[in-house]
Amino acid sequence: MKDNEKKLQEMTKMKEENDKLMLRIEIILGLILFVFFMAVVMISSLIEMSDSERLLILVSGLLLFLIASFFLLEMEQKAGYYECGKCHHKYVPTYKSVLLAMHIGRTRYMKCPECGEKSWQKKVLK
Repeated sequence: MKDNEKKLQEMTKMKEENDKLMLRIEIILGLILFVFFMAVVMISSLIEMSDSERLLILVSGLLLFLIASFFLLEMEQKAGYYECGKCHHKYVPTYKSVLLAMHIGRTRYMKCPECGEKSWQKKVLK
């Protein structure tokens, strides 16, 4: 019995460490993505080309930025939990609810599946 509890604690600790790493990677990739997009904007404005070529480059950069942002959001959604501000229930929300929720950083305004109330819910790892 104690062996199982010890293994469970080790697994929980490993999940927390993996979630922290995934959130760090999300931030790093997000910054790289933002710098890349800004570089595309700067380059397209500095290099002489036709308006249609400039538009094609900007739209391509924007599409790449948006697609990658959806993948980064999925990383955030799956790492750790969100804790309800009212009943303190911890859960992993659906991708849709994370995508559509107002947010400030990693705190999102969502409906809790436990109490059914909307509140600001913080990202927690434990």
